[in-house]
Amino acid sequence: MMSAPGFRRGLWFAALWLASLAAQAAGDEAMRPPPENTSEVAPREAADYPRLQQKIRQGSASLREVKLALTDPDAGSLTNAVHALYAMRGHRGVRLLADDLWALQKDRHPGLAWDLLEKAPVRIALASTLNRIKVFNTDEQKAYIRAHKFDEHEFHRAQVVFALGVNGDPADIEYIKSMAEGENHYVAQSAISGLALMGGEAARDALAEIWRDSRGAPRGELARAMIEKVYNVTPALRKRGAKTE
Repeated sequence: MMSAPGFRRGLWFAALWLASLAAQAAGDEAMRPPPENTSEVAPREAADYPRLQQKIRQGSASLREVKLALTDPDAGSLTNAVHALYAMRGHRGVRLLADDLWALQKDRHPGLAWDLLEKAPVRIALASTLNRIKVFNTDEQKAYIRAHKFDEHEFHRAQVVFALGVNGDPADIEYIKSMAEGENHYVAQSAISGLALMGGEAARDALAEIWRDSRGAPRGELARAMIEKVYNVTPALRKRGAKTE
């Protein structure tokens, strides 16, 4: 059962990504830059990563600031920065940079945290961001995400359930729901948020079932809060399988 602090963290996680989905893209149409010298990227210790991430989420970062954010040596923080690139999907230079990150164009962008960018969990976040930006022709990214569905590391699975949630494929609902019902609190919170972000009746009904099964517990309360916030309905006690009003 989730603790009360864990429940609050789950609400924060959901609110963060719901806000991310609503972010507007920047209008800067920068062209793809030429290959850069390592000296053009400031040393990692000189960067204010929280401020850079905030600017990216707001869609107001420059391409250089985006690249500086991608030197972050902390895997969790860097993962958040890669997710936040979605808010800058209107910036052509950032879109091209994201493609280069996926293609592992290390020579074109020296100085980035490639040791983290080339593997999970950061690469799961990148696959999710590219899938959201491109929408079509992202089978490679989806396959990469699904390949990590049962990773032992909880942070990897949390990235997967979020990514599959925003992907919106109903075929993933049962898997996400199983993660929401699991014993790992962080993964469960992320999965509940993923179902909320997915949208649609099937995802809503999965959340309602989680609420019924964990009614009164933090897990159930988080599911109920997501139903009310995202789907604008109040779940009712009904037999399993019945439609939520």
